[in-house]
Amino acid sequence: MNIFDKLEEIYLEVDNNYASLEVKARFKGHHKKEAKYSSNRQSNDEAYYLFMFTRLEDRVKVLSELLIDKKVASLTDWKNKRTWDILHKRKKNIPFMDRVALLTKINAADYMLINRYYLQRNSIAHGGTFTTPINITTVVGDMKRLYKDLA
Repeated sequence: MNIFDKLEEIYLEVDNNYASLEVKARFKGHHKKEAKYSSNRQSNDEAYYLFMFTRLEDRVKVLSELLIDKKVASLTDWKNKRTWDILHKRKKNIPFMDRVALLTKINAADYMLINRYYLQRNSIAHGGTFTTPINITTVVGDMKRLYKDLA
């Protein structure tokens, strides 16, 4: 079982538990408890989302740095190598979406998907919440695929 599958199992257990408590509170007319459990589910979604995104973020960082190192080592023509030399000097400080652009075609489907998820990540990480409705199951599937496909 990989890290994504194990985390998904834990996430689903917690989410199902809160969903069950939320429904029980609703049937009993305990609206404050229902709202609390609903809020806890939202927080669980956000925490899981952030963790999943950090796995993708690290993957992009590692792969982009490997690509830069490979290009610096293999290119000999100065005209082709100069950009990679500059990136090599700055590789620890390259913005995330610029790293993504090294690994995907800009404005292609995967680039746009990662950008959309990155905007969500930024909103949550800076004290907000999801800016658009998300389906965690869909996000997890996308993150798993992207993690594998970026290689």
